[in-house]
Amino acid sequence: MDTHFGQPHSRRTLLKVAGAGTAALTLPTFLIACGDDEETASNTATSGSADALKVSPGSDIPKKTVKFGMAPFADATFYVIAMEQGWFEDVGITIAPAPTGVKVTPDNVVTKMVTGEADIATFYGPGKIATMAKAPELKMFGFSDTYVGTYILVSPEVDVKTVSEQVAEGVPFDEAIKTAMAPMKGQPVAFSNTGQHRDFLDQAFKLGGLTYDDVEVSATTDSKILQLAKGGKTNWTSPEGAAQNIELLKDGWKPLVSVDDMLKGLPPGDPRSVAAVGHEGPAASDEFLEKERETCLRFLSVMFRTIDAIKADPEKYLPDQIPYLESVSGTKSSVADLQQIYKVNDPLIPFDDQTEYWTDLQAPTSYTTIYNAQIKSAQEGGVLPKGKEFTADDAIVGKDFYDQLVALRKAYDDMLPDAEGLSGDAKALADSAAAQYEARNYLDAYRQLSAATSEA
Repeated sequence: MDTHFGQPHSRRTLLKVAGAGTAALTLPTFLIACGDDEETASNTATSGSADALKVSPGSDIPKKTVKFGMAPFADATFYVIAMEQGWFEDVGITIAPAPTGVKVTPDNVVTKMVTGEADIATFYGPGKIATMAKAPELKMFGFSDTYVGTYILVSPEVDVKTVSEQVAEGVPFDEAIKTAMAPMKGQPVAFSNTGQHRDFLDQAFKLGGLTYDDVEVSATTDSKILQLAKGGKTNWTSPEGAAQNIELLKDGWKPLVSVDDMLKGLPPGDPRSVAAVGHEGPAASDEFLEKERETCLRFLSVMFRTIDAIKADPEKYLPDQIPYLESVSGTKSSVADLQQIYKVNDPLIPFDDQTEYWTDLQAPTSYTTIYNAQIKSAQEGGVLPKGKEFTADDAIVGKDFYDQLVALRKAYDDMLPDAEGLSGDAKALADSAAAQYEARNYLDAYRQLSAATSEA
């Protein structure tokens, strides 16, 4: 799964011990919030209603200090770009401790958040599901990307069409996967054989009409898989690590079958596909989310602004991330490596495209489809208690925050005609609102334009 630059553990293998790692957590939540009474009183927004526009009055952006933790993965550390560019300061947020916040890992993030060492931290969706019974007060309030970087790769020496290539030509998924995998029969293959990676391979073989007896399997380490692939000893591989996948993709290997293929080809919520899917994003405690709702909305605006920047000009912005990422991962990286990760393994999802998570809840990519299925599997597997009802909304509240941002943007757009012809201080405030809007800070764009038009 996702080792991200040679990390000793992948996200998914860590999930196998997540329950044990948090079993002793009985501490109460006392994450420190620094909101004032005025803002707290106004933070009662309910998505999809007029309450979404009940925000704090005034045009000034309040100053807040946020103890923020980033896990040592590419898609959890791109926030460093915003720190370097001053984008958190643009929305009044100071990251503490300076300069880059709290260092967290999948092993300690729950403890650091429960004890108040971190107010906001990056979290991995399946990890949140695995710990939701032990730390129910922690919630993910947004997603930055989807991890779908699990594949069976095929060498460029093999003339075969991938599942995605066939589906694009109109071939049904169930037929495409059988056709794609048929040439593997009788051939040597080199696969990682750990955790949910094995689950993915099991399902791919079943859907492809093969058994492991039909091929010559070498179940081995990623480094050995790379040696076999580069030495011409196999044309079919499935490494676990992002770094090894990226290296082979650079050499012209193609994803014969991917988790993404299964997500799109199988019914929504089908356990054969959703078990291998996860999302990275910010999380906080219920207390912090309530008292500092507007701070969280501003935090999300910075996340979306940074995603926009990476997509628009990776050569300019990704170098800001590399030194920090290398320092916490212990391995070398490059702009090309990060571009490949954000294109293939962990595709970053811009604001407008996030409807796939939060709007159509019947879609195969929605948070309810994926995580309700994972919750069911976690209960069946004993990771979560079977006698209690859990839903995706008990772990993930991103829909509420996304819906409010959408409502604030629409309200700003609707108000723009009222801003025509402004002058003096009112025009300056409207110009500031426009700049915040361009930076995805729809909260303060709306607040400032409201103030500007009311002054006119």
